[in-house]
Amino acid sequence: MMKHYPVYANPYADIEAGRDTALKLHLVGLGASEFSKHVPSFSPFVAKLDAYFRLFDIPHEIVAEPVPDVGPRGKVPFVSVGNTRLADSDLIVGYLKRTHGDPDAALTPAQQAVGHLVQRTLEDHLYWVIIYYEFFDENGWDFILKAMVGDPTALPQEIQDALAERREDFRKRCYDQGVARFTPAEIVEKAGKDLDAISRILADNRYLLGTDRPTSFDAVLFGFTLAIFQARGMHPELTDHARSIPNLGRYMQHMLETYYPELERAFQPA
Repeated sequence: MMKHYPVYANPYADIEAGRDTALKLHLVGLGASEFSKHVPSFSPFVAKLDAYFRLFDIPHEIVAEPVPDVGPRGKVPFVSVGNTRLADSDLIVGYLKRTHGDPDAALTPAQQAVGHLVQRTLEDHLYWVIIYYEFFDENGWDFILKAMVGDPTALPQEIQDALAERREDFRKRCYDQGVARFTPAEIVEKAGKDLDAISRILADNRYLLGTDRPTSFDAVLFGFTLAIFQARGMHPELTDHARSIPNLGRYMQHMLETYYPELERAFQPA
């Protein structure tokens, strides 16, 4: 018998909320880790949503969760509006556009299309490279483990076993998806092509699509490249490639200085 995989439908009809309704962003953060001065989270989807709230000045409360499994789809981030929980960063952004205004409303159809393609490049391809470095690559796994829990050998054995099981689950996902079937050099080359293509779209613009103000696609770009720029120890070759792209470095510097003044910049633009 085939396994049944449950589908979670966002309960929009259960929400009684207005623009002033308190929103809570649930995430797995870094706590007191030394890396929290550089990134709010190693999860690009968490960083994307956190950036969206900041870029468009949406009042919210951060709720730190111990594990991602508590989310409606077994993942974080998710947003709670009262007792109602909404899952998936893209669907959450859609909800926020409907309730707090749409920062993309003035974009042309061509700009919308380019933004969509950049988002898909980041969320459906570069994401798997990030997951590869977090769970498959030995150096990346050691880095993120140290950042999240410190010395793993000091943890109770059951927690060590749970971490090992979780890692193996993601290792399998990386291999099944295909990214882990390439050499490290090939993976960096593939991810580098993503960043190079986005750099050409960015050109000399302050924001991705040449607008005077950020759009939702800037939250995506910032969220998915923040840890690449800021956490070199997890993926040195990929970070070095990203930091060598002048306009992406300037873009990240501007975004950090404007929207994340409390974070320390770990790089100098090329």
